[in-house]
Amino acid sequence: MPRTRHLKETVLAALATSRSTDAALAGLEPLPAAALTGPLLSALLSPVPLVRWRAVAALGRTVARLAEARLEDGRNLVRRFMWSLNEESGSIGWGVPEAMAETLVHSEPLAREFSRILASYIRDLDKDCTFIDHAPLRRGAYWGLARLAQVRPELVAPAVPDLVTGLGDCDPESRGYCALALERLAPPATPAILAALAALFSDPYRFDLFRDGALVPTGVADLARRAYERLAPPDATP
Repeated sequence: MPRTRHLKETVLAALATSRSTDAALAGLEPLPAAALTGPLLSALLSPVPLVRWRAVAALGRTVARLAEARLEDGRNLVRRFMWSLNEESGSIGWGVPEAMAETLVHSEPLAREFSRILASYIRDLDKDCTFIDHAPLRRGAYWGLARLAQVRPELVAPAVPDLVTGLGDCDPESRGYCALALERLAPPATPAILAALAALFSDPYRFDLFRDGALVPTGVADLARRAYERLAPPDATP
């Protein structure tokens, strides 16, 4: 027990460092991946936003390390993520969609196997589905798809229709993440996509976006305009 508590304290101290996120994550690399998963899962619940986001980043790298050594161990952690997002688990998987996405960013085998599951969390179907009903939790899946689109856009491209639908989500931060994902994917610009993005130009909501290891102030309107400018033909007007 003392050893476990000491490791948890070590992990939290590394994540809370005033140094860069890259330095924080590098400090965890020498530690055994299997021992890190528990403390990092706990850190997803930190009240400090930057610590939470660094835990997301570190957990993704850690599970990818497990998968590189033995693919089944990585699969088991992703399945654990999936179970925590299942209503039958009795828990709310705060930070889990984001950590799942980071795992898929760093592990190509796991990405090819589980990216469709991540996308299913934003797909609302009439029949039984894995759509996340709770908007604050669903927000993590939108961020996750935007993050995965940076590295493996071909795996996120099938989710474009659901991301366009998400531009009208009740959660404003989710709307911003959908715009960010569309900017990164750059699908063919249809009138419907451009209209949905233009409708967000007056959205006043602002938030801190975790990008490149830092929390960057941004707004839904800012992200929508960037996506519109990336997708729209030169002669298009909002």
